[in-house]
Amino acid sequence: MRFFIHYSREYTVVVESHIAFAERHPELDAIISIILAGGKGTRMQSTDRHKVCFDIAGRPAIVRAIDTYKSCGIAQHVVVVGALAGQVIETVGRYHEGGIFAYQAEQRGTGHATKQGARILADLRYTGAALVVAGDRLLDAQIVERLIAEFRATDSDMAFLVGARSGSELGHVVRDERGAVLGIIEHKDVLARQALGEIRQLALDAMARPGPTEDGVTGLEALAGHLLLTTQPPEGSSPGLRPTAGAALDLAAAARAIMAAAFPDPRKAGLAFGEVWRRAAAGQPLTPEGILALVPPERIVFHLATARNPHLTLPPEAVDRSQEVNQSVYLVKAPALFHALASLGTDNAQGEEYLSDIVNILAQAHENGRPRYRVVAVKVTDPTQVMGFNNPAELLEIENTLRAKAAATVEAGSPLDGACRTVQEWQALFADPTTPDGDLHAQLTYLYGDHPALLQERVVAYVELLRACAETLGPEHRVLLARAPGRMNIMGRHIDHQGGNCNLIAIDREVLLAAALRDDDTMNLSNVRPDQFPPRSFSIGALLAQLTWDDWLSLVNSEPVRQMVAQAGGDWAQYIRAAVLRLQKHYPQVKLRGLDVVVHGTVPVAAGLSSSSALVVATAEAVTALNGLDVRPRQLVDLCGEGEWFVGTRGGAADHAAMKFGRRDAVINVGFFPFGVGQAVPFPAGHRMVFCNSHIKAQKAAGGRQIFNQRIACYRIGVQLIKRLYPQYAPLITHLRDVNIRNLPIRLVDLYRMLLKLPERATAAELAESLPPDILQPLIGSRPNPDARYPVRGVVLFGLAECERSRLAPQLLAAGDLAGFGRFMRISHDGDRVAAHDADWRSYPAVGPSSNAYLLDLMADLESGEPERVLAAQLHQQPGAYACSTPELDLIVDVALRTEGVIGAQLAGAGLGGGAMALVRDDCVGELEKQLIRRYYEPAGLEPAVLSCVPIAGSGVLTVNRV
Repeated sequence: MRFFIHYSREYTVVVESHIAFAERHPELDAIISIILAGGKGTRMQSTDRHKVCFDIAGRPAIVRAIDTYKSCGIAQHVVVVGALAGQVIETVGRYHEGGIFAYQAEQRGTGHATKQGARILADLRYTGAALVVAGDRLLDAQIVERLIAEFRATDSDMAFLVGARSGSELGHVVRDERGAVLGIIEHKDVLARQALGEIRQLALDAMARPGPTEDGVTGLEALAGHLLLTTQPPEGSSPGLRPTAGAALDLAAAARAIMAAAFPDPRKAGLAFGEVWRRAAAGQPLTPEGILALVPPERIVFHLATARNPHLTLPPEAVDRSQEVNQSVYLVKAPALFHALASLGTDNAQGEEYLSDIVNILAQAHENGRPRYRVVAVKVTDPTQVMGFNNPAELLEIENTLRAKAAATVEAGSPLDGACRTVQEWQALFADPTTPDGDLHAQLTYLYGDHPALLQERVVAYVELLRACAETLGPEHRVLLARAPGRMNIMGRHIDHQGGNCNLIAIDREVLLAAALRDDDTMNLSNVRPDQFPPRSFSIGALLAQLTWDDWLSLVNSEPVRQMVAQAGGDWAQYIRAAVLRLQKHYPQVKLRGLDVVVHGTVPVAAGLSSSSALVVATAEAVTALNGLDVRPRQLVDLCGEGEWFVGTRGGAADHAAMKFGRRDAVINVGFFPFGVGQAVPFPAGHRMVFCNSHIKAQKAAGGRQIFNQRIACYRIGVQLIKRLYPQYAPLITHLRDVNIRNLPIRLVDLYRMLLKLPERATAAELAESLPPDILQPLIGSRPNPDARYPVRGVVLFGLAECERSRLAPQLLAAGDLAGFGRFMRISHDGDRVAAHDADWRSYPAVGPSSNAYLLDLMADLESGEPERVLAAQLHQQPGAYACSTPELDLIVDVALRTEGVIGAQLAGAGLGGGAMALVRDDCVGELEKQLIRRYYEPAGLEPAVLSCVPIAGSGVLTVNRV
């Protein structure tokens, strides 16, 4: 791998490929870590090993930290190095490729170190978030995930971890009267101001008592005598430091004793107290008046700012009463970080640039009487989730903690407290789930919101599941309840596997699953509706024996799996097999135990709401929980997405991300390659997303799979053709989403010129003339249909335009621009459209344009200079031609678009059946249903199937701790 090296006093060493990455993907809103590893770590008592390179339970500390960050979706890391830089770089590189390193030539504080890493992000024009943390900090993945979740849920500019005070010397967290964070004040600064306050009071008292007392002792002598009793000189210091009564020199000695008690190290005392220390240490006389001049009132308090009081002062005693301390783990939006770092100073007890001061700078910044930045503190309740070490003893303590956690994980294969109960106990809980102070009621409200009708509907579903459990397994069987919601991708269809973003909601239709752990590896499956989903059973070991146990991609492409898929024909058990096999492949050292499973699904089947993916996710939740597997949320998403390859599809993980990371009453923006949950915006208040089922089954596991896979092949063929036609841009293009004017040095008119060179439609033989077999065959298979024509250009145009729409959609929703969002929905559906309807509802063929003439017109519009034409020619305004709708779905969409109160409508799901969605005002849902019955359901002789949906929380295991 090549490196770009810039030489200066403080130079950076940057992996070249990651410069390109950050420039290419600003839309991902990813998180990059800045890991501080520049210090010397002298208390570790080693001259030849860096502190972060010490092993903890067999793995270097910094490597273990990066392992955790990667498991939480943080894919890129900037490591700031200084002392023993080569050793740190070599250690990180041995375990993790692609690191970026910044060099700190001088150790001038944690803030200064962070500047070196942030400078790289600024050079890359990075606008995402940065996790700033010390390299010797050991974080549990759960606390990192909670920090990220709080950061995104509150749309904060900064979130940082705080813990309970326990006698440590960590920074004190200061809040205002309403609980808002004001800043962090380092413990050494508290000590310095307390000492200066004592010295100032000493001077004031001396001035107030200039004469001798009745026993002939002067006021200064009395104070000096008091100090003899209360102030112990530093160990090893000269007895001459102790005050002697009767002269100004005694005042200097007394002041020196106070300062030395707070800071025994003379160098640090000099930094903390400045001129006061220099005079006292040099034995220069200090008069009370001189001390008051050197220590004015503003030097013994802390100066803060709030919206109500821009000149707030706090005495050190008030700060010292804070029971919260800083854990030195910060998640910050890059623009806020750059601003705060530029404002750092060194006016503190250490004379260094404190990283913690960025909290103060951001929390106290105001504009027009309002906070400029949102800063939140995330509380750590378990101290073992955030650990650090400064000496060998603390290192051993961390190792002991990690071993204890590992032992607890091994024991987690037994039923989980609060999650596993007998069927009979669960039934008793659900008999009265609305007890206001009951844990079950709190859980259900958290998951589904304060919607009484919805809560009652969900309770009925759980009751039906448990009734089937009692009949199938028996009332004394201990079961766990897992759930996974259906999903709607409200903008960003067909592009997750191309690196595009998706805007997702988890909907209030779910797969519920009751599971009991077995002693063997048998999976026994039953369903509440056995007539539609017959009982199934399989042995995990027996299934493995039939397969080639290579990497996952080789396995799912193997002939035995192809035959298995063909024979299953979309059977529901295939999706459970998919989840179990993917987890077993990921954990080859663990022999998974089987489950007795009962399933109840309320997600309409084959309707485009991902009922099959919900079954995969619910299964994975149950298998991981009952087998004690340590699977992080983002890992679960990836594993479930890859697991579905077992049924023959080659889609991405957007559905599974929505199901896992869904938030109640919110739309989440999810990016891919690397996976990341980005901005969450409120779902439009006063509106519902209405799902309209066409009753046409979208059978991905049967015939429709070929068409879906052909469209994905078109994307990849288009990418390969562009890279071959424009080799100068090939290094910048990995996924289709990379073909845009932000990533490539081109104009939009040049992009349309690129598309002109792609074939509108081509057979496999025609494509073979442009692409060599080693590239083409993996895309279309070894035995492609010779008559099939691949609609490359229209599919690529749709994908590029949809990537733009999905990138811009959160901005529209956040701004409340529902008209703009509705327009995006209509354009997006036109890209899937195969039919349209005139004013008299007569149908006619309609496929999105992608002809030469169309592209030439767009190019002419862009060059016209006329604002309306230029705007209409923008990429996000183009539908493209993916063409995976059906005439029935197009009719549903057109009926919706002609109904009052409908903001927008489009295909829901992958298409070729299923349903459509419409964003509708609450008061117009009934009218939409009425029009659909009149125009679609009644003429077709179909049962009306219109579902009004609200976003709910993501998947998980139901846990009730209190009865």
